[in-house]
Amino acid sequence: MQILEYPYVIITIFILCFSALLAVGIYFAVKGVKTANGQVKNDFITINKMESIFKKSGKNCENRCVIYFGISSDDIGGTNSVANVYSDIKRILLNIFSNGINSEVSIYNEKNFVIFTNKYEELIQEDLERCQSELNKCLLEYSVLNIVNVRAGGFFTIGSEVTFDEALSRAKQACLLAKDKKIFFAEWDVSSGKALEKKIKIENSIEKEIDNNRFFLEYQPVLDAKTKKIIGAEVLSRLNSESEGVLAPESFLSAVDSVGINEKFDYYIFEKNCKWISNDKKQREGYKYTINFSRSTISEPEFAKKITSIAEKYDLKFSCLAVEILEDKNITGEAKQQMIDNLSLLKEKGISILLDDFGSGYTTFSDLQNLDISVVKIDKAITQNSVTDTGFIILKNIIRTAHDIGFKTLCEGVETKEQLDYLNQNNITFQQGYYFYKPVTYIDLVKIILSKPKVKVVVE
Repeated sequence: MQILEYPYVIITIFILCFSALLAVGIYFAVKGVKTANGQVKNDFITINKMESIFKKSGKNCENRCVIYFGISSDDIGGTNSVANVYSDIKRILLNIFSNGINSEVSIYNEKNFVIFTNKYEELIQEDLERCQSELNKCLLEYSVLNIVNVRAGGFFTIGSEVTFDEALSRAKQACLLAKDKKIFFAEWDVSSGKALEKKIKIENSIEKEIDNNRFFLEYQPVLDAKTKKIIGAEVLSRLNSESEGVLAPESFLSAVDSVGINEKFDYYIFEKNCKWISNDKKQREGYKYTINFSRSTISEPEFAKKITSIAEKYDLKFSCLAVEILEDKNITGEAKQQMIDNLSLLKEKGISILLDDFGSGYTTFSDLQNLDISVVKIDKAITQNSVTDTGFIILKNIIRTAHDIGFKTLCEGVETKEQLDYLNQNNITFQQGYYFYKPVTYIDLVKIILSKPKVKVVVE
């Protein structure tokens, strides 16, 4: 029996084939419509594939743009929230920037992202605004808004003849610019490119500058709020760069952090100051010298031991030294406990502990409860806003809280007589700022000390 002898069999086969073709056609038609409407999202592509797409697009494509997303965390010790939020960041970037037509997303070095898009600049800006909004919601949901940092930098080729590597490098530079300015997105241009090249140059040489002892110290006197007599000074670092000349802290401290040599730098500055005190112990040990330390350094297991060893090396009294806790990192878990233990050990030795910039960064009321500190240092912005009604109330309540717990207070950034008058209405313990003294060289500090009779103030 031949199948073809039966017409109904032929008709059935024909109908099945037609139905299959129709289904395939409908599938691709629907997919095409969804893609055109931006509803279908692609997956991540490799960076090599992105480079290939970039090359094929050609320099004549006016709208080519490469965006680099840098993801970093100030969390030391690690939290589940930080670990979990990354998957949501991936989802957000993929949903917004990968639509299968003119935008692609690639994961770069495991934790960062690269976007390549041919969209018009206005549409890219809309995508970035939407991205920032969704990322902020995500970070708030995980309670890591001030812990996980997401910055983006973009380079628009505008018909310029650049390679993909050059475009990516400029996008990275713009991302660094966004980080420095503490903004979400920055666009590369020639002037910012030169500034970033200088920053990278400083980063590449910063450790060598330490090894070659190119840093010098300046001191800003701290006064007793009631007697206005000098009781000590904050030690401030300056860099006399071999290639860039004298640089202020904002120019090199970010480089120290970026390169990851906070510990080396902090110990170096601390020992440099100890050596200076030892050159005239009889006169200089009567004052208290405060050194800034990154929280990452303080949470290092050997921190307390190293600090006491350096002080003992120069045969100094612990009472002339003070450790100031910077508000630069979020410390959690075992690292936080290590920091607490280290500070307690130093305080037992007689070294004072100051909490820097209370009211900003990572300093919180939990620090007042958990850290064994001596002095709460109130942020400059709060001091300077004390002349307003709201600012005065905030300042008054911070001071009252600190004193109720048993801490002394230090207001920094006093620059005008008006600010001083408002501060004098509160029970401030110490004051510091340009109204009294700007940072000075050690030679000028000695002159100031010799001209001003000191008062003995015990800071426990």
